[in-house]
Order: sequence, then C-alpha cells, then structure tokens
Amino acid sequence: MRVYEKKRILVVVKTYPNPSHADGETVCCAGVDLDTGRWVRMYPITFRQMAERQFAKYQLIECAATLPRGDKRPESLRLNQDSIQIIGEPLPSGPTGWRRRMALLPPPSMSLEEIRAAQAADGTSLGMFRPRQIERLVIEKAEPWTARQQTYLRQQRLGLGEEVARAMQELEQVPWTFSYRFTCSDERCTTSHELQIQDWEIGQSFRRWSRTAPDRWEEMIRQRYERDLPGRDLYLVVGNLAKRHQTFVIIGLVRPPRPKVDGGNVQQSLDLMGEQRPVAGLGIGLETEEADTLGGDERDELLELFPGEG
Repeated sequence: MRVYEKKRILVVVKTYPNPSHADGETVCCAGVDLDTGRWVRMYPITFRQMAERQFAKYQLIECAATLPRGDKRPESLRLNQDSIQIIGEPLPSGPTGWRRRMALLPPPSMSLEEIRAAQAADGTSLGMFRPRQIERLVIEKAEPWTARQQTYLRQQRLGLGEEVARAMQELEQVPWTFSYRFTCSDERCTTSHELQIQDWEIGQSFRRWSRTAPDRWEEMIRQRYERDLPGRDLYLVVGNLAKRHQTFVIIGLVRPPRPKVDGGNVQQSLDLMGEQRPVAGLGIGLETEEADTLGGDERDELLELFPGEG
C-alpha cells in the first residue's frame, strides 16, 4: 500500500508533453520542496487533463505525494493529481520577484561536471548551474514519434470520453529538437557539452512562431534562445534519464535579469546569486509586478495549452 505525504512545492520547470506507455501524454515537472529546500521531480503529470488544477511556473502547490515504483532516483515523487491545490498567484518577475524566486531555489552547482560527480556519488538526478558560455543553439530534425507512441496517445484520448477528447486538441509533436552547446566554469570542463532542451516554453515558442511567422521561426527562436536569454543571468536546470543515469537533459531555464554592475546594483547582483532566506514572510503569490521586459516570461506558457488556436 502506498503511503502519501502532504507536500508544499514551488513549481520551477515543466517539460513539453510526450507520449508514455503507462500514462499516455505526460509532462515532467520539477520544483522545490519548501519544507526541505531540495529539488523534487514530479512525474508523470497528465497536465492537459487537469483542468482547473493546471499550475504555472513559480507557483506554489500543495499535494499528496508518494515514492514512485520503479524509479529509485532520490528526488522523484508521484503525485495524487486529484489532491493538487494551487496556492495563490505565481511569484512575480522583475528584480524584487526574482530575488524572492532565487532565495527559494537550492544553491546552484558549479557546473554540469559537479552534478555528474554527485550523481555517481549519491544518485543525484536534478540540479541547476550557470554555464560559462552558451556557444550555440543546435536545431536538428526530430525523430518522428513511433506508431506505438501514437497508439498510446490515441488510447488515452479514447479513455477520456468523447466530450473531453473533442475539447482537447490532439497533441502536436514538435518536429525539431533544440539543444544548447555550452561550456562550464569548472577546470574539469575540457570540452563543450551539448544537451537537449525539453522545456515546455521552447516547444511552445516553435508552435507559436511557426504559425505566425512560418518563414522566420528559426530566426526568432535563435534571437530569443541563442542571443537574448544567454544575455541574462541564465541558469540551466538539468535532470537525468530514468534508465541512463549519466545522461542529462535540460528540463528548464531559470533566467533572472543580469543586474548592471555598478555601485547601485551590486547588492542586487549578490541577492540574485542565491542568498537563502527563510520561507516564512516572503508573501508567496500576494504581490503583482510588472511583466518581464524580455517579452513573455513564464505567464506566456499558459496562453496555448493546445485548445483550438485557430
């Protein structure tokens, strides 16, 4: 019999949906357990079927969670999705909001090398670090979903009932893969790394821009992910694969603004680097703030949860 515990989790990242054998269309989410201050993985999440329980990034949820069967990675949890309660609004962006966000995240690792060393030592399977340099966004043709994967999705839709299935647009595969080629600030980093980005947002960026600007989507993707975001204080959140523990992928991008380095903003820079503060008194979800100046931020991701987009 599974034992469930109540958890308070700040959601930080969501991956683009993918087909799975056991659960059909699923999303992998990661966040911070606010009672322990540690990373947790939430999988599987059938996000588009959750209706009023769909949460945003940097939003606090309360839920009942248990250890999954067949997944021994220490950060992994399986949620009772019916138990999810959304607490307040997402934490705002802007300098004040980002200080609050970064204060709640676990301290970043030095590098991918450090995370891989921790994986070998104690099984660590989630982590965050700031790359030394993003060299390039690599865009390649994706392998089409197999007939079996498409069958998983069809079977899931049949199980939803005609009315729900009709209201929920069929999941669209993004026909390209996006990867970052980068180096780390670590003497053990002797060559460039290349990790695939599975974050929800980049998939949605392709879907949106391939519709609104079909001749310019690649230029727009490169502008945002190859030039704009690396110009911020960009951190990569990485997780490993369940069956290949030394293989990591990028499951999310944490991108506070890069503070101006002058006398008036040095303390802001230090705050955004990860000053850890108590959770109490942070006023999670109570304030509103001006939208992210990059043009979208996390709130954009809920604009296109695959309803009819016309």
